[in-house]
Amino acid sequence: MKIVLSAAFLSLLSLASTTVQAEPVALTLKLVDEAGKPLAGLGVRVAIGSDAEISAPGSGQQLATDAAGVIRMQTEATIDRRNVSSTSVFARQPAEHLVVGVELDLIGRRALYRVRLDQTKAGTVGQINAFLAGAGGRFDQPLTFHADTQSWSLPDDPAGLRLTGIGAELEAQSMTGSAETGRTITLTIAKQGFKRR
Repeated sequence: MKIVLSAAFLSLLSLASTTVQAEPVALTLKLVDEAGKPLAGLGVRVAIGSDAEISAPGSGQQLATDAAGVIRMQTEATIDRRNVSSTSVFARQPAEHLVVGVELDLIGRRALYRVRLDQTKAGTVGQINAFLAGAGGRFDQPLTFHADTQSWSLPDDPAGLRLTGIGAELEAQSMTGSAETGRTITLTIAKQGFKRR
């Protein structure tokens, strides 16, 4: 009996200590203005990984867009597995999840745009949010949303300037591939102009 319990314990221990391997990731990121015109020669910090990894101010790579507004980046990242909502409110589907961070200017401040990607059987689901740096330098302060005016403000100045958007929109997203082949990510982000409200 003692031998059986010890073998079972060792089996559980080996499962718990299994490490998740980082996978090759190839990113193509296109940055455009609201009219769809490429933003050429734009300096951008790009990081790929988890929320915690990409929120550090020095993470990722400092790159610049080419004449077509495109940045290409090769790296390795750990892909998370999770379940996400499907078309039915009662059903969830498995997805492979990754976050891409793109640091851009937001009305004279640096903002990190977190693009959450979920690769499902039906395709890629994407969502973008903006964060400013907190006291420790990490980009973990979300913009404040004001439901009454459908506008946003900076997290350290909620009564100040109201923005009609977060400064960038996710125009297109795609994540394909597998752990065996590596991941290919294609993103198009449109940088917004602003109107006062």
